[in-house]
Amino acid sequence: MIGLILVSIGTFLDEISTLIGKTEVQNKRESVYSMAFLCLIWGTLWFLLIILYKGQFIFSAASLPTVIIRILTEIVLVYVTTLAIVKADRSTFGFVRTGTIPLLLFADLWLGYTLTLPQLTGIAILVLGLAFAFLNHGLEKNGIRLVVIATILPVITISLYKYNITHYNSVEAEQLISHVALLVFTFFMALRFGRENPIRLLAKREFFLQSFAGGIGGVLISFAYLFSSASTITAAKRAVSVLWAIFSGNRYFEEKRFLFKIVLLLFVVTGLFLLT
Repeated sequence: MIGLILVSIGTFLDEISTLIGKTEVQNKRESVYSMAFLCLIWGTLWFLLIILYKGQFIFSAASLPTVIIRILTEIVLVYVTTLAIVKADRSTFGFVRTGTIPLLLFADLWLGYTLTLPQLTGIAILVLGLAFAFLNHGLEKNGIRLVVIATILPVITISLYKYNITHYNSVEAEQLISHVALLVFTFFMALRFGRENPIRLLAKREFFLQSFAGGIGGVLISFAYLFSSASTITAAKRAVSVLWAIFSGNRYFEEKRFLFKIVLLLFVVTGLFLLT
């Protein structure tokens, strides 16, 4: 129960951060690079504080090949995901992103794991639900290609992350290195192409709230994994994220077919439950 509460609060704060960022980018008050930078900075500081508190930095040089591949993929993922948030409807983004979970299960199948009948049923429900939504125009297709890419790439990054922390590095060291690389990339891209210094944006109330809400949301979700299995928390995170996305899309971006999306959410939750 505690884990689900933390996920609910964490995803709510993350949705606030996304809502502010999407609005500010659309109003041309910040670039997609600054939006990504602001979402990353507090998480980076959090992992740094953990390392300083523990007094240890566990990193193996043998992990460099997989770490480099992961970082390069993460850079593409951060850019595509941020752009998808701006261009796609919130509900479309939330629903389609649930596809990461069955894709991860298929990756596990390729690695030699077996899928149970409930998991196969859950995958079928998710696929049929999303297919029904698109065929009946329940979800808008603006930015859909970006959302699909942002759904597929995490299969690579999460798999590499799990491999690295299982065989080589501590969670804090792995994440700190990844976050620092992403911060450097988004910072210089914001300076070069966005013509703005994202650090200076933190002095403004709305941008500080955007950054801080996203950072605290990520911290709460990280703690949620202490109270339940990873699959349960991930499924809950995706389901609750869709719920918040539906409400914010309807309330702030005037997205249509609210009741249809609530019904579709029930299909998604059922599918995610079976997957876990």
